[in-house]
Amino acid sequence: MNITTSFRAIALLALPALAFVRCGGQQQVAETPSTMPSAEPPTDQTPDLDAGTAAQTPEGINVATSTEGTKPPEPKQEALNDAQIAAVTDVANSAEIAQAKIAQAKSKDAAVKSFAAMMITHHGEAKEKQAKLKLKTEESGVSTAMQADAGATLNALNSDTGKDFDKTYIAAQVSGHQKVLDTINDKLLPNVKDARLKAYLEEIKPTVEQHLKRAKQLQENFDSKSSSTAVSGKHTG
Repeated sequence: MNITTSFRAIALLALPALAFVRCGGQQQVAETPSTMPSAEPPTDQTPDLDAGTAAQTPEGINVATSTEGTKPPEPKQEALNDAQIAAVTDVANSAEIAQAKIAQAKSKDAAVKSFAAMMITHHGEAKEKQAKLKLKTEESGVSTAMQADAGATLNALNSDTGKDFDKTYIAAQVSGHQKVLDTINDKLLPNVKDARLKAYLEEIKPTVEQHLKRAKQLQENFDSKSSSTAVSGKHTG
Protein backbone atom coordinates (compact mmCIF):
# COMPACT_ATOMS: atom_id res chain seq x y z
CA MET A 1 0.00 0.00 0.00
CA ASN A 2 1.45 3.34 -1.04
CA ILE A 3 1.44 6.52 0.92
CA THR A 4 -1.47 8.10 -1.06
CA THR A 5 -3.70 5.17 -0.35
CA SER A 6 -2.88 5.34 3.37
CA PHE A 7 -3.83 9.01 3.63
CA ARG A 8 -7.14 8.34 1.90
CA ALA A 9 -7.95 5.57 4.35
CA ILE A 10 -7.15 7.75 7.32
CA ALA A 11 -9.29 10.62 5.91
CA LEU A 12 -12.24 8.32 5.40
CA LEU A 13 -12.00 7.20 9.02
CA ALA A 14 -11.65 10.78 10.38
CA LEU A 15 -14.66 12.26 8.54
CA PRO A 16 -17.34 10.50 10.65
CA ALA A 17 -15.54 11.46 13.84
CA LEU A 18 -15.39 15.10 12.81
CA ALA A 19 -19.07 15.07 11.91
CA PHE A 20 -19.90 13.55 15.29
CA VAL A 21 -17.86 16.18 17.13
CA ARG A 22 -19.44 19.00 15.16
CA CYS A 23 -22.97 17.68 15.75
CA GLY A 24 -22.36 17.17 19.47
CA GLY A 25 -20.86 20.62 19.82
CA GLN A 26 -23.90 22.22 18.21
CA GLN A 27 -26.21 20.30 20.51
CA GLN A 28 -24.20 21.38 23.56
CA VAL A 29 -24.35 24.99 22.50
CA ALA A 30 -28.10 24.76 21.92
CA GLU A 31 -28.73 23.09 25.26
CA THR A 32 -26.72 25.64 27.26
CA PRO A 33 -28.54 29.01 27.74
CA SER A 34 -26.53 32.07 26.98
CA THR A 35 -27.42 33.66 30.34
CA MET A 36 -28.36 32.20 33.74
CA PRO A 37 -31.94 32.92 34.95
CA SER A 38 -32.10 35.44 37.82
CA ALA A 39 -33.29 34.24 41.22
CA GLU A 40 -35.35 37.43 41.66
CA PRO A 41 -38.84 37.68 40.12
CA PRO A 42 -39.23 39.87 37.05
CA THR A 43 -39.99 43.52 37.78
CA ASP A 44 -43.35 43.30 36.02
CA GLN A 45 -44.42 40.63 38.60
CA THR A 46 -43.70 42.80 41.68
CA PRO A 47 -46.91 42.91 43.80
CA ASP A 48 -48.72 46.25 43.93
CA LEU A 49 -48.59 47.26 47.62
CA ASP A 50 -51.42 49.78 47.23
CA ALA A 51 -53.61 47.23 45.57
CA GLY A 52 -52.78 44.69 48.28
CA THR A 53 -53.67 47.16 51.02
CA ALA A 54 -56.95 48.01 49.36
CA ALA A 55 -57.76 44.33 49.02
CA GLN A 56 -57.18 43.75 52.73
CA THR A 57 -59.22 46.79 53.80
CA PRO A 58 -62.90 46.02 54.50
CA GLU A 59 -65.23 47.73 52.14
CA GLY A 60 -66.69 50.97 53.46
CA ILE A 61 -63.85 51.73 55.90
CA ASN A 62 -61.61 54.68 55.17
CA VAL A 63 -58.23 53.77 56.65
CA ALA A 64 -56.93 57.28 56.02
CA THR A 65 -59.50 58.81 58.40
CA SER A 66 -58.50 58.81 62.05
CA THR A 67 -61.18 58.06 64.66
CA GLU A 68 -59.20 59.77 67.41
CA GLY A 69 -61.18 62.49 69.11
CA THR A 70 -64.59 61.34 67.88
CA LYS A 71 -67.27 60.99 70.53
CA PRO A 72 -69.40 57.87 70.75
CA PRO A 73 -73.09 58.48 70.16
CA GLU A 74 -75.02 59.20 73.30
CA PRO A 75 -77.45 56.47 74.34
CA LYS A 76 -81.00 57.30 73.41
CA GLN A 77 -83.22 57.85 76.44
CA GLU A 78 -86.41 55.88 76.68
CA ALA A 79 -89.67 57.80 76.44
CA LEU A 80 -91.39 58.36 79.78
CA ASN A 81 -94.73 56.69 80.37
CA ASP A 82 -97.67 58.40 82.09
CA ALA A 83 -96.80 57.06 85.55
CA GLN A 84 -93.22 58.33 85.22
CA ILE A 85 -94.48 61.72 84.00
CA ALA A 86 -96.79 61.98 87.01
CA ALA A 87 -93.85 61.23 89.31
CA VAL A 88 -91.81 64.07 87.77
CA THR A 89 -94.49 66.71 88.34
CA ASP A 90 -95.12 65.44 91.86
CA VAL A 91 -91.41 65.74 92.74
CA ALA A 92 -91.28 69.26 91.25
CA ASN A 93 -94.27 70.49 93.22
CA SER A 94 -93.07 68.97 96.49
CA ALA A 95 -89.57 70.42 96.06
CA GLU A 96 -90.84 73.96 95.43
CA ILE A 97 -93.09 73.87 98.48
CA ALA A 98 -90.31 72.61 100.76
CA GLN A 99 -87.84 75.24 99.55
CA ALA A 100 -90.40 78.05 99.86
CA LYS A 101 -91.18 77.16 103.48
CA ILE A 102 -87.50 77.56 104.36
CA ALA A 103 -87.41 80.90 102.51
CA GLN A 104 -90.38 82.23 104.45
CA ALA A 105 -88.73 81.28 107.70
CA LYS A 106 -85.21 82.59 107.01
CA SER A 107 -85.48 85.47 104.52
CA LYS A 108 -85.58 89.10 105.65
CA ASP A 109 -86.38 90.43 102.18
CA ALA A 110 -90.06 91.24 101.60
CA ALA A 111 -89.90 90.42 97.86
CA VAL A 112 -88.32 87.03 98.54
CA LYS A 113 -90.90 86.20 101.21
CA SER A 114 -93.70 87.20 98.81
CA PHE A 115 -92.26 84.98 96.09
CA ALA A 116 -91.98 82.07 98.50
CA ALA A 117 -95.63 82.52 99.53
CA MET A 118 -96.64 82.39 95.87
CA MET A 119 -94.66 79.15 95.45
CA ILE A 120 -96.46 77.51 98.33
CA THR A 121 -99.88 78.58 97.03
CA HIS A 122 -99.42 77.73 93.34
CA HIS A 123 -97.50 74.49 93.74
CA GLY A 124 -99.81 73.43 96.55
CA GLU A 125 -102.81 73.89 94.23
CA ALA A 126 -101.04 71.99 91.46
CA LYS A 127 -100.28 69.15 93.84
CA GLU A 128 -103.93 68.95 94.88
CA LYS A 129 -105.15 68.91 91.28
CA GLN A 130 -102.80 66.07 90.45
CA ALA A 131 -103.94 64.11 93.48
CA LYS A 132 -107.54 64.34 92.23
CA LEU A 133 -106.51 62.64 88.98
CA LYS A 134 -105.50 59.59 91.03
CA LEU A 135 -102.59 58.81 88.72
CA LYS A 136 -100.07 56.10 89.43
CA THR A 137 -96.46 57.24 89.84
CA GLU A 138 -93.29 55.45 88.82
CA GLU A 139 -89.69 56.51 89.32
CA SER A 140 -87.41 57.21 86.37
CA GLY A 141 -83.98 58.71 85.78
CA VAL A 142 -85.60 62.12 85.32
CA SER A 143 -87.51 62.11 88.62
CA THR A 144 -84.54 60.64 90.51
CA ALA A 145 -82.19 63.37 89.23
CA MET A 146 -84.75 66.06 90.03
CA GLN A 147 -85.13 64.74 93.56
CA ALA A 148 -81.36 64.72 94.05
CA ASP A 149 -81.14 68.36 92.90
CA ALA A 150 -83.93 69.32 95.27
CA GLY A 151 -82.12 67.70 98.19
CA ALA A 152 -78.90 69.55 97.38
CA THR A 153 -80.83 72.85 97.22
CA LEU A 154 -82.41 72.23 100.62
CA ASN A 155 -78.97 71.59 102.12
CA ALA A 156 -77.65 74.86 100.65
CA LEU A 157 -80.65 76.83 101.93
CA ASN A 158 -80.30 75.41 105.41
CA SER A 159 -76.64 76.46 105.59
CA ASP A 160 -76.91 80.01 104.17
CA THR A 161 -78.16 83.06 106.09
CA GLY A 162 -78.96 86.73 105.46
CA LYS A 163 -78.36 88.15 101.99
CA ASP A 164 -76.46 85.02 100.98
CA PHE A 165 -79.61 83.01 101.66
CA ASP A 166 -81.78 85.26 99.47
CA LYS A 167 -79.34 85.04 96.56
CA THR A 168 -79.04 81.28 96.93
CA TYR A 169 -82.80 80.80 97.07
CA ILE A 170 -83.59 82.98 94.06
CA ALA A 171 -80.74 81.47 92.02
CA ALA A 172 -82.16 78.02 92.80
CA GLN A 173 -85.61 79.18 91.67
CA VAL A 174 -84.25 80.40 88.33
CA SER A 175 -82.35 77.21 87.57
CA GLY A 176 -85.04 74.93 89.01
CA HIS A 177 -87.96 76.43 87.11
CA GLN A 178 -85.91 76.48 83.90
CA LYS A 179 -85.23 72.77 84.27
CA VAL A 180 -88.89 72.02 84.99
CA LEU A 181 -90.01 74.06 81.97
CA ASP A 182 -87.50 72.32 79.69
CA THR A 183 -88.58 68.94 81.04
CA ILE A 184 -92.25 69.70 80.36
CA ASN A 185 -91.50 70.79 76.79
CA ASP A 186 -88.95 68.12 75.89
CA LYS A 187 -89.91 65.01 77.85
CA LEU A 188 -93.40 65.26 79.33
CA LEU A 189 -95.72 66.77 76.73
CA PRO A 190 -94.20 64.86 73.77
CA ASN A 191 -94.73 61.49 75.52
CA VAL A 192 -97.92 61.86 77.57
CA LYS A 193 -100.79 59.55 76.57
CA ASP A 194 -103.47 60.19 79.19
CA ALA A 195 -105.71 63.09 78.09
CA ARG A 196 -106.28 64.27 81.67
CA LEU A 197 -102.57 64.29 82.43
CA LYS A 198 -101.86 66.16 79.21
CA ALA A 199 -104.45 68.82 80.12
CA TYR A 200 -102.83 69.12 83.55
CA LEU A 201 -99.37 69.67 82.01
CA GLU A 202 -100.74 72.31 79.66
CA GLU A 203 -102.38 74.05 82.65
CA ILE A 204 -99.27 74.19 84.86
CA LYS A 205 -96.84 75.15 82.07
CA PRO A 206 -97.84 78.89 81.97
CA THR A 207 -97.56 79.02 85.76
CA VAL A 208 -94.01 77.64 85.60
CA GLU A 209 -93.16 80.26 82.96
CA GLN A 210 -94.59 82.97 85.21
CA HIS A 211 -92.53 81.77 88.17
CA LEU A 212 -89.36 81.68 86.06
CA LYS A 213 -89.92 85.23 84.82
CA ARG A 214 -90.47 86.55 88.36
CA ALA A 215 -87.41 84.71 89.70
CA LYS A 216 -85.23 86.24 86.99
CA GLN A 217 -86.52 89.72 87.88
CA LEU A 218 -85.61 89.20 91.54
CA GLN A 219 -82.17 87.93 90.56
CA GLU A 220 -81.59 91.03 88.41
CA ASN A 221 -82.60 93.24 91.32
CA PHE A 222 -80.08 91.54 93.60
CA ASP A 223 -77.36 91.92 90.97
CA SER A 224 -78.11 95.63 90.46
CA LYS A 225 -78.10 96.27 94.23
CA SER A 226 -74.76 94.51 94.55
CA SER A 227 -73.33 96.63 91.73
CA SER A 228 -74.64 99.86 93.28
CA THR A 229 -73.20 98.95 96.66
CA ALA A 230 -69.82 98.18 95.12
CA VAL A 231 -69.75 101.49 93.24
CA SER A 232 -70.77 103.57 96.28
CA GLY A 233 -68.15 101.80 98.36
CA LYS A 234 -65.43 102.80 95.88
CA HIS A 235 -66.52 106.47 95.94
CA THR A 236 -66.63 106.50 99.74
CA GLY A 237 -63.13 105.11 99.94
